[in-house]
Order: sequence, then structure tokens, then C-alpha cells
Amino acid sequence: MNIAPKNFQLGVVPILATLLLWSLSSGAIPAVAKQPLFDAYRRIIVLDPGHGGREIGARGADSTAEKAVALELAQLMAAELQRDYKVMLTRTDDYHVDLDQRTALANHLKADVFVSLHTGGSLVYSTAGTIIYYYQNVAETSAVMEENGVAQGNDTNSPIEWNRVQNSYRESSRILARMISSRLSTMNSIKNIRVQGAPLSVLQGAQMPAILIEAGYLTNPAEEKNLRDKRYLMKVAAEISKGIEDFLSRTD
Repeated sequence: MNIAPKNFQLGVVPILATLLLWSLSSGAIPAVAKQPLFDAYRRIIVLDPGHGGREIGARGADSTAEKAVALELAQLMAAELQRDYKVMLTRTDDYHVDLDQRTALANHLKADVFVSLHTGGSLVYSTAGTIIYYYQNVAETSAVMEENGVAQGNDTNSPIEWNRVQNSYRESSRILARMISSRLSTMNSIKNIRVQGAPLSVLQGAQMPAILIEAGYLTNPAEEKNLRDKRYLMKVAAEISKGIEDFLSRTD
């Protein structure tokens, strides 16, 4: 039974006929017909440049701000990934975004991967290296954190008492972290890469594989110099992006 209103039928039939005749005569399918379908199947990656606005994060001796490095790294990664994926940033400029809003955006978009980008800071200037975190609760990580002397940073990533959604994705998050670590290890300029669990609240509520990367220590003079160099950041962005692609290819 045809229950469409008469006016609707009269309006749609000529449009469909015109599109059909156009495609037959030109041998092409109208772009408006295929682009939305292609986009619908793209995997979604949410990149989270840490800090922003009043939250500067770590700062180097040459005044390099963590919030600026994190944003530039996210933008370089987006340029690498957006050819094949939908890429969203939790902030696109220098402004403050609450931690729960960052994770909430990824959940709302039903992202396939959430990556929070940071740099480290330490009172010991010789502290160096890259750390890739996946979520692990306090009871499981407190001893490890103390043993390794991991700084908590300035982004209030302290554990909170609510349902730990990320626990269901812990193993996949750890695999994602290891795949990115494997890619970064090909860079001769990065000497120390660690993968470890930590109770970071920006990861806690994520309903997808989620990690946080500290891409070097701004308080280490040599690493600050690297993180100020766009060519170096482009290499880091490329290797992290390859690690994400490795992970998503594995889960296709």
C-alpha cells in the first residue's frame, strides 16, 4: 500500500528521475549519493590535547608550555589520520575543557579510540622519556607508581569514586599502548619508552580503548629542544598515528 502523501510523490519522482538520467548520461554516480555512505563507515578517533586556557601544564626552562605542545601534536596527528578516519579534537585552540567533558565527547561520538596528549614535568631535570598510560585503578597501581617515581602532573588526573567504565577496555587499551610504543621505538631520538597503568580520571569513563601519552619531558633541556622542533613533532605524530592505524587494522 502506498501511503506517501501525493505532494511528496510528485516532488520526489522528478528529482530521482533527474539524478538517474544524469548518472546514466555521464557514467558517474552523483557525489551526494556516495559521500555520506563512505563517511558512515569511517572509524572515529578522538584526540585530546591536554590542558589549555588557564591550565598551562608543565613548562620548560625556555618557557615552552605543555598546552601548546599538546595542541600542535594533536593537529599534526589529525593531518596524518584524517585521510582515512574521522578525527575530532577535544579542543582546537587555547581554552579550558573539563576532564569529564573530554571523555564525554568521545563517548558521545562513539569513538573507536581516545588518545590524550601531554608532556611530562619533573623536579629532576635529568628525567626523560615517553610514557604511554592505560587506565588502572589505585589499588593495582599505587605500588608501581611509587616504585617508578611517576609524577602525577598538573592536570588533576586523580582517581574518582564512580563506576570505572574503562576497566572493560583495559586489555585493548594496553594493546593500543604497546602498538604505539613499538612504532615510537623506531625513532633513535627516543631512548626510553614505558607502557604502564595509572588511575588517570581522563581515561576512567571512556567507553572505548583509551590511552594517555606523555611525549617527553619539557623539564629536560634536551627533550624541550626536541618538543619545540616542528620536524621532530611531525615524526612523533607520524609514528603515533601509525600505531593507532596498526591497532584499528587489527580490530577491523
